[in-house]
Parts: sequence; C-alpha cells; structure tokens
Amino acid sequence: MTTSAPPRPGRVLDPAKRAAILEGARAVFMREGFAQGSMDAVAAEAGVGKQTIYRHFRSKEALVEALVEAMCAPEVVRPPTRSLPSGQRLRELLLTFVTGVASPDSVRLYRAIVAEADRMPGLGRLFWEAGPRQVRAAIAQLWAEEHDTATAPVVAEQLVQLALGDAYQELVLGTGSPKREVFERQIDAALALLEVASRRHRR
Repeated sequence: MTTSAPPRPGRVLDPAKRAAILEGARAVFMREGFAQGSMDAVAAEAGVGKQTIYRHFRSKEALVEALVEAMCAPEVVRPPTRSLPSGQRLRELLLTFVTGVASPDSVRLYRAIVAEADRMPGLGRLFWEAGPRQVRAAIAQLWAEEHDTATAPVVAEQLVQLALGDAYQELVLGTGSPKREVFERQIDAALALLEVASRRHRR
C-alpha cells in the first residue's frame, strides 16, 4: 500500500475534513473492500485531495484502522436506564446490540475484516477490542447488577451468541434477510433459558 509521511509537528488539522474522509472511506471500503478500495476513490468520495487524506492518516492501513474503530464504537456501552424493569433493561440492551450489528454496513464491515484476516491480522484484534469486547462488558455489567458477578462474563458471551443465532449467520453469508422480529424471538428465548438456569442456581 502507498504510504506517506506523518503530519508535520504543529500542523492544524480540520476535524470536518477528517470526518468527511472517514465517511468517504466508509462508502468506498464497504462497497469495494479494504484491498480493492483505493485512496483515489476515497479522496473523490470525500471531496478532498489525496494529500489531505495523508495529512490526517499516514497510510491506507491507518485510515482503515481509524474507520474500523469509528464503525465499531458501540452504541451499547452502558446499560439502559434503571427506570425500566430489570428484565426489560437486559432485553433492550441486547436488542440495541443486534440491531446495530445486523445493519448493512456492520455486516459489510464484518465480512471485510474476515476477508483481510490473513493479510491484516491486527485488524481483527482492533475490531474485537473496539466493538465485541465492549458490548460483552456492558452485558456482563448489567447481569452482575441484576443477578451475580461470578457468572457475568460467561453469561454475556452466551447471550451474545444466542441473541445473534442463525439469523446473523444468514445475514453474513447472504443466504437470508431476517427481520427484527426474528432477533427478538432469539433474544426472548435466550433470556428465558438463562432465567430458568438462574432459578436453578439459586435453589
């Protein structure tokens, strides 16, 4: 990939242009993939010169990493308001999560990261830290508040997998387009299963 020198010390960078570049990168890379998408295409999409991109991002790899972080910034970083009943809070948290990851751009991002796993292994780690790990931490926090701390990490992992279920695999593989109701049923089934297990544990 083409690289460029880092910004000169003291250079003032325009945050609006950075935002435009990231939006341009999102459009190009989600359409063409990280390997095929070019910096020329990003510049055209963002309405800036290529040198402007390199003033903000030292290389294509750096731009890709910044885009992944921006797209992974999870909406689910804190449990919902305490005004909701306890069970409803966890349901809302999971529903917000699956709605986000099932969006077209999120599915494209996941596919692009898997496609680049051999060439850019660090991208997968960045994705995990910026998105999935944060979501699991939020779910674990809420479970710990409403049930117990000891089982929270494992429960969070299980809830994520059960909430996504086969419906998410269909989305990623392009074999189906499950509606929101499908994910709601998966979430409700997961919560019911864990509630039964929790009652048994308390006996």
